[in-house]
Amino acid sequence: MNEDNNTTVLPPITDGENTTTVIPDSISIVIPGSDMVTAPTGKEIMIGVGILLVLAVLFFFIRNAFVNFLVGPNMKRSPNNAGLAGWGLFGGLFFGSAIGCIAIISTELLTLALTVPLSLLSIICFGLALFVAMKK
Repeated sequence: MNEDNNTTVLPPITDGENTTTVIPDSISIVIPGSDMVTAPTGKEIMIGVGILLVLAVLFFFIRNAFVNFLVGPNMKRSPNNAGLAGWGLFGGLFFGSAIGCIAIISTELLTLALTVPLSLLSIICFGLALFVAMKK
């Protein structure tokens, strides 16, 4: 009745040895039937996010110029329609550049699960911008 039912196994205790843990720079993902794929590092992700942020600021200025062009004396569109068309242009440019930033970060991340929704959103936003900009 003095039987020990403990099924856990602990690693041996090392006396005085200095053990170090190596933290990998990137995570390796192994997919059966393909080569080893490495995930992007934190530095690559931050570079991609920084590029996307700079592009978003640039696209905002492009949006404002487009709205002013639509409201101007040549086009004479409604300010509400011009604003909506401007946001459609901004969204189309932003989602398109998001696909480009993902491609810059890692080509392994360019899967259909990411590119198809972003492409559809970009096409929908460009279509919205075009449709609303045509209305008087």
